[in-house]
Amino acid sequence: MRFGLDFGTSNTSLAVWDGSSAHVLPIDRIAGETMPTVLYVRRDGSALVGREAIDAYLSDNRDRGPLKREIKMLGIRLPSTDWTHKSLEAYILTDTSAPGRFFQALKTFLGDPLDTRTNVFGDAKGLEDLIALVLAHVRARAGELVGEAPEAVTLGRPVRFIGSAGAQERATTRLRAAAELAGFRDVRFVPEPIAAAHAAGAAEGTAVVFDFGGGTLDLCLVRPEGNGLQVLATAGGPIGGDRATELLIDETVAPRLGSRATWGPKQLRLPRYIVNALRDWHALSALNEKPLLDALDDLVRAGAPKRELAALRSAIELQLGYEIFQAVDGTKIELSSAATALLSFHHAEVDVDARVTRGRFERLIGPMLEEIEALIDALLRDAGLRPDAVREVIYTGGSSAIPAVRALLHRLLPSAATRDSAAFTSVAAGLAMPDVESAITV
Repeated sequence: MRFGLDFGTSNTSLAVWDGSSAHVLPIDRIAGETMPTVLYVRRDGSALVGREAIDAYLSDNRDRGPLKREIKMLGIRLPSTDWTHKSLEAYILTDTSAPGRFFQALKTFLGDPLDTRTNVFGDAKGLEDLIALVLAHVRARAGELVGEAPEAVTLGRPVRFIGSAGAQERATTRLRAAAELAGFRDVRFVPEPIAAAHAAGAAEGTAVVFDFGGGTLDLCLVRPEGNGLQVLATAGGPIGGDRATELLIDETVAPRLGSRATWGPKQLRLPRYIVNALRDWHALSALNEKPLLDALDDLVRAGAPKRELAALRSAIELQLGYEIFQAVDGTKIELSSAATALLSFHHAEVDVDARVTRGRFERLIGPMLEEIEALIDALLRDAGLRPDAVREVIYTGGSSAIPAVRALLHRLLPSAATRDSAAFTSVAAGLAMPDVESAITV
């Protein structure tokens, strides 16, 4: 058996080749084939991954009530800006009674030049250690499902890791180390768009592989050559469907939680850090501390709108951020097949009924579309090709279904036919297929 592992910014999937075809495995006991790439480490050291991690994090934090931050001395002295003191002992305000630590989007840090470790309840863990916990779960789950914990794996990698010069080498070195810590002995890498093209079976002529996921966009311009694919150019960036969901939250939900409210003669507003947290469910959860909740009550007494701030308090106290994100994400997905969609979310003091049109959504993601256009232009420029030289666009990744994105690609590449590969699992399936490593020529 051959195994292909797509370790994504937002989601992870694993496929196995049984000798005749690739099958994507339900590695997440709740979500199935597409596992959220998140990790939750409890205070006792136990680690949960995927939807189980999200559910446990939300449950633990709902049960504990408002968190309390305490001063924790760091044991180091830093230079002081006060001329009367040469240095000061450094400290942080930390949630010392947290039931666990939650980690997400770990992949985005692989290319970062900083190599630091984080304290996880007395255990200093580096990025490779945290990713290894996720990959170890995947490997163990594979053993449960097929009776064999894989020793060898073909791992996908972006065409371009996020980061400065040297990011590619740093990222692949760290990802290899994490895979080895997880128990994989033979680790190979293949660019994710190449795997998607291999799974789709690229036709004759030049093709753009358009891999648009939750966190990143990867582009690859390929041409069949012999038994493989010649890579003509690559491009990519931190543009993903999650950003589109966040923009929709800003437009539809955040105003019901006070993001645009003003009050008093000075037209006061909510602090920016609170408004920014409304789109990030994990950050919203972290606001659940008594001083902040008391401050919201004080704002209401000072004239802030009672209804909106009561809704905000409910969202924070009841840990509703994830449910809100999922509801809005579902509305975004619905707009790919319908001209309008109704976002309806009702829980405690949070009441949202919003009719969203596709046109309204497309205006919100206008800046994202401009970024995508710039990447397509750069891809063609690097390959020295005109737009009419592209014969096909192969779409993969859940966000590639957005109609405005497809319309943009049709305008930019008018001669190209379109083909869909499995939105969430084509990369893993392609990675598991035989000869995928030799399907690349440069």
